[in-house]
Amino acid sequence: WRFSFDRKTGDLYIGDVGQNAFEEVNFTPRRSPGLENYGWRVYEGRSRFTNEQPTSGRLVFPIVVQPNGPNCSVIGGFVYRGAAVPGARGRYFFGDNCEPQIRTVAAPGGKKVRGEPVKISSLSSFGEDAKGELYATSLDGVVYRLVS
Repeated sequence: WRFSFDRKTGDLYIGDVGQNAFEEVNFTPRRSPGLENYGWRVYEGRSRFTNEQPTSGRLVFPIVVQPNGPNCSVIGGFVYRGAAVPGARGRYFFGDNCEPQIRTVAAPGGKKVRGEPVKISSLSSFGEDAKGELYATSLDGVVYRLVS
C-alpha cells in the first residue's frame, strides 16, 4: 500500500497488500534491469496461490512476508535517512493498518524484521521531509514524528 525510493541509493521498496493470507514488502535495487514480476496471481507472498505459471518478467519474491491475522493491510514507508535517530539510519520503515506496530528491516533488502509496539490506531501512511525525517499518519487524523 505505497512505494518509495531510498533517497540515498535509489532502491525501490513496495508495500504490497496481499489477497487473504499474506502482506508483503518487495524490493528492487536501483541497478535492476527491470521487468520484475512480483508473482501476483501465481504467488501470494512466497506461497503458491494458483496453478498458473508466471507469464513474463523475472520472478522476484518479497523480502518481508507477514501473515494476515493481526495484519490486514501493509503500509509501506521509507528508508530512514534523517539525523534525529542515528540508530535507525538505513532501515526501511513500514507498518500495518490493523496492527499497532512500526516495523523496520535493514536496507537494502534485509531479511530480519524488527517490530516496536506503538500507540498508532489505524496507521494510514508514512511521510518523509526534506531532511529525511519520518512521519506517520493515522485514520483518526493524527500526524506522528519519529523520535528517539
